[in-house]
Amino acid sequence: MSNKTFIAMRSFVIAVGATAASTFIGVYGVLLGATVVEMGWLQSITNAVNNGGQLLWGRISDRVGSRKPFLLLGGVVLGALWYLLTDVRTPVELILVYAIISLFSALITVNWFSLLADSSTVKTRGRFLSTVNNLSSIGTILSLVIMTFTFSGAVSNQIRIPFYLAASTYFVSLVLIWRIRETKRSNKSQKSLLNTLKNIRNEPLFFKYFMAMNAQGFFWSMAWPMFPITIVTIMNFSLKDVAILTVTSSVAALCIQFVLGRIVDRMSRPPLIFLNRLLLSLIPLQYAFYVNLKEFIILEIYSGIISSIQNVVMNSYLLDIVPENGRGEYISLINGFNGIMYLVGALSGGYLLDYFTRLFPLREALLAGYIVVFFGRFLSSLLFIGLKEPENRKGVPLSLYNVLLRRQPAGSPSGGTIRVK
Repeated sequence: MSNKTFIAMRSFVIAVGATAASTFIGVYGVLLGATVVEMGWLQSITNAVNNGGQLLWGRISDRVGSRKPFLLLGGVVLGALWYLLTDVRTPVELILVYAIISLFSALITVNWFSLLADSSTVKTRGRFLSTVNNLSSIGTILSLVIMTFTFSGAVSNQIRIPFYLAASTYFVSLVLIWRIRETKRSNKSQKSLLNTLKNIRNEPLFFKYFMAMNAQGFFWSMAWPMFPITIVTIMNFSLKDVAILTVTSSVAALCIQFVLGRIVDRMSRPPLIFLNRLLLSLIPLQYAFYVNLKEFIILEIYSGIISSIQNVVMNSYLLDIVPENGRGEYISLINGFNGIMYLVGALSGGYLLDYFTRLFPLREALLAGYIVVFFGRFLSSLLFIGLKEPENRKGVPLSLYNVLLRRQPAGSPSGGTIRVK
């Protein structure tokens, strides 16, 4: 079989296991008795480590010039860590183990993306990576659908099923990676990341987008510790309910993204980007006032639509406003700074909710927290007014960078989960 076949198979296998399992991390934290502050640390540390780790691993990988050894190492470590996750007994243990999972997931992400790019030509790359991304989405959805029929009995026991599955799929993926034939690339000289940071003001379209994304990223992540607490403690949703909600959001995003991906090059993107960020501010209010599963299903359809606009329109725009000879560095730069803002934002959300719980009962404390997040998201969305299309619109194939640029779920029941590749 060809490299592309093994790559496609491996993408599907990991999506069935680890990507689906990451949906339940926030729920697992609540079930272990995590405080609101500990939930803030869980969401902030894992996302910051994942985003920041991409900067570290990407530069190391390019210097070595080979992706396969990193993928094999990452697969072994992640398989062991997901298995270890089933034995954690305290929130602190969960935070530590999942932070290490996040670090090695970053190792996998940057090397997997590079291998995808290396294994395809310019003419076929867009279609090939679209196929890989679609297979990943389908694998995650199928896995979660099956779980809705599997979950029964005590939640504390059933919650470990996805983690065992994640561990096994990583070990299976090692066989597929081993079969991939790789040609070692020559080492590439790399510019200083500090110099790139100093020069971003010379790219006015990118700089405005960069500042707006980081400002809203703070309020985006503030809600992450609150989402799973609402799902588990307030709504008392089962694991089956969580799986149903995630599938609903994923299917909605996949359908809308399929349509948008074919018309985005004929649209003016800045108005859609502003609309996307504005609509994003409503999700905390939905979490605050919705009171049953049917309403949360509507929320997840709404979230899926927003996520699809984000994945297609915003990523397409970003690829057109970064310098063509520095896409990798500029993308790693915005990912890295987003990670910092996620760290600060999620921690702030946890401590803010902790403060409100000293003043009000939990439901009212969550309501107060969600209102703060709503106003923060709404006001920061105004920073996206005035974005402009580049004069020479390049129309870079979206799928080329979709592996690294898939943003955090808009309304994931578990909050902000890391991207697992």
